[in-house]
Amino acid sequence: MTQSISLEKVISLLGFSHEQVVSVSLHNPRQSEAQSVSGYSKLLVVLSRGGGRMKIANRRINGVLVSATIIDESLFKKDCVQEELGGAAAHLLLIPYIPLLGGEFLRSMEASYFRHISMESLRNLILSYKLSSTFFIVTPEYILYDKLKRISTIYPLSRLHIKNLDRSSIEIVLEKLKKSLDTLVYEGYLKKNILGYSPTEKLVDRVLSEKTLINTSEDFEHIFKLYISTKQSSVLDFIRYVTLDPSTLMIPKIPDPEDYLYTITSLGPQPFPIRLTVEEFIKNLVGVDVGRVKVKRSGGILNATYTVEFYREGKLERIFVKKYLNWSDFKWVAAWLWALGVKNFSIMASTRMSNEIFFINKLAELGFNTAEVLHINWKDKILFQKYIEGENTIQYIKSRGLEKAGEAAEKLGRVLAELHLNDVTMGDCNPFSFIFTSNQEIYLTDLEQCSLKGLKPWDLTELILYTAHYLPANLVEEFAYIFSKAYLENGGDPGDLKESTEQKYTRLLSPLTPFWIQSRAIKGIQKILEKY
Repeated sequence: MTQSISLEKVISLLGFSHEQVVSVSLHNPRQSEAQSVSGYSKLLVVLSRGGGRMKIANRRINGVLVSATIIDESLFKKDCVQEELGGAAAHLLLIPYIPLLGGEFLRSMEASYFRHISMESLRNLILSYKLSSTFFIVTPEYILYDKLKRISTIYPLSRLHIKNLDRSSIEIVLEKLKKSLDTLVYEGYLKKNILGYSPTEKLVDRVLSEKTLINTSEDFEHIFKLYISTKQSSVLDFIRYVTLDPSTLMIPKIPDPEDYLYTITSLGPQPFPIRLTVEEFIKNLVGVDVGRVKVKRSGGILNATYTVEFYREGKLERIFVKKYLNWSDFKWVAAWLWALGVKNFSIMASTRMSNEIFFINKLAELGFNTAEVLHINWKDKILFQKYIEGENTIQYIKSRGLEKAGEAAEKLGRVLAELHLNDVTMGDCNPFSFIFTSNQEIYLTDLEQCSLKGLKPWDLTELILYTAHYLPANLVEEFAYIFSKAYLENGGDPGDLKESTEQKYTRLLSPLTPFWIQSRAIKGIQKILEKY
């Protein structure tokens, strides 16, 4: 049974004067009961002189016991803008409401709060998936359910109302969230697409440049604000409510936010929860009998990379699959330790995978050739890509005769200069990361160590000296000269090339390429630098 409610009745029951009250709103998770008082109703009262405090009071209105959250205006503003109280008061704006007084003020606070929770959710996503989050698609549902999950976990008094949100109420809140997300589009933090919104590089740069702990620290911060802050109502208030309403002990069942999150692949948007194995990918997306599929390990002992072969309509096709290993991947631990103080390698599997996905897409946008992303299994850290038919630098030189080393050097110099002009560095810039195809194109692979505004001299040192290891000694100087000439002619910085010959870089390649071979390469570099 529901009963109507008036502003005068609320003010009278709570014992305030009109002059004290900034706003009064009646919140109800069920749209059919929105206009009246029911067992699910909750009042929010904002006072101009609330003593900088918040308290919760029970009052019977028309025979119905209603919980009223009473809060000082300045404190309520802080809770909406930055969750000063962990959202203890502001979260009520996630429940559809009828303003009895101060409608314009409440709409302003609502805009601030919805912006805050949108940025909070996006921030946590970016902290988890780093640069690759620019190729995620976030929906309003993701933002809403992410917040409802968090607030219901850390603030039990919210649970009854969240549990009883009906579909109509959810739709009302989602429409408000869309307006907030559209504002972030206007500010340059999001890009809008058919399914939702994607973080821009501007937003990702802003978040990753912040000094922060892991993303879960926000939840701990909210708990601290809710129960430790002296501005907040006492812990005894919370205990009293739990004894009165046992339903607050049970966390409501909320849709998984990840069900409303997508990642962009060349096959179209991929729902985030889909995590296919090689066999499932072939069967479900390619439509080929897995019994006729061959999986070959295509990397060395330390590389979890595979070539998957199958026939479709009588034609041999291949896909490339990469499994990212963590600290047990000796390759990156050893590289990190060896280069410590000069070049910082990323060694965590999740970071490397995220980084590679970003640069596969980013470099393609810039006009470089990369292997398209077909599927991403985030949980198991497996990346499926289009297979590139071709030869790496060393294969290309050897299969065409060593006299072709100069041709390869010229092409590599040009490509690396173009990368550096776009402020992109390879990080692990070795000759095996460049694939030469039959139509004379070069594809960039193994991009997990790429970065923006990274060490360009290190790229140059590694590519020249690493390749020199595989060349006859008498060709090393010529290779380095032709490469350096092409690099400078295509916009490369002479200063970066000169720095690449410094011992702090060259010593890192000494276990692979001895100093007498390195000296020949350096001679070739210095010879071209004399002309600049």
